[in-house]
Amino acid sequence: MTATIVAQQIINGVVLGSLYVLVALGLTLIYGVLVQINFAHADFVTLGAFAAYFFMHLLGGSYLASIAVALLVGALLGVAINLAIFAPLRHKGSELLPLIATIGVSTMMQNAMLAVFGPVPYAFETPYSQRVFRVAGTFFTEQSVIIVLVSIATIALLYAFMKFTFLGKALRAVAQDRETAGLMGINPNYLIMLTIVLSSALAGMAGAMLAPVLVLTPFAGTSVIVKAFAIVIIGGFGNVEGTILAGLLVGLIESFTTQYLDPGLIDIVVFGLLLLMLVFRPTGLISERREENV
Repeated sequence: MTATIVAQQIINGVVLGSLYVLVALGLTLIYGVLVQINFAHADFVTLGAFAAYFFMHLLGGSYLASIAVALLVGALLGVAINLAIFAPLRHKGSELLPLIATIGVSTMMQNAMLAVFGPVPYAFETPYSQRVFRVAGTFFTEQSVIIVLVSIATIALLYAFMKFTFLGKALRAVAQDRETAGLMGINPNYLIMLTIVLSSALAGMAGAMLAPVLVLTPFAGTSVIVKAFAIVIIGGFGNVEGTILAGLLVGLIESFTTQYLDPGLIDIVVFGLLLLMLVFRPTGLISERREENV
């Protein structure tokens, strides 16, 4: 029985960790290239979730197609925030200006969604949530399988893009030294915009994956973004591999805390781990080295 419980919690932890990784990867990308934080990232997650919800329930689209819709909505939000915030403030002399501006954007988006969608939670159900598989005493839904597979595919595609494509290599060059990359014929502004669009697209897609698992409200993204920030720090700011490891680790910690301790202790355990990392290994699980980021 104990082995079955452990196996079940590992499954639950991997599913939860996969969701956290999807949210945190976008934050890692932006920090790795721009050394900036987008506080509106949580609201991009929420708007992606609503886009997927209305695509399914109003337009009759499939859930898998709604994930692509949420990704597209996130990408468009990325274009908008780059044009409105990051591009105009990039050369204003202070790195705090974009950060403060994204806090304002986040507040505006939350209140706009509250006005449009209302405070009443939405029940986002998919056909896959009710299909349950049972294997050797453990169980998981088809929705969980989709979450893990989409996460694996996203990580694999992002890795292949960053390591093997010209744009990916150029983006890594910009992350290492923006001025030198510009002298070598690379357009830093274009690559920065691409980074923000990719980050925001990941946020939108994460919203579509999170919505059937969490309660969908105008503040749904806020409920996970703090943990996503913790994951980015634990993994090593700007390091994609570290973010993946930290996301899975936090998912497993939450799962086993729920089983063996108390669900109310989850945040204490996770942020206790964050404090320990800051004290004993402030560089994170994988030490930050600019040439290896993103």
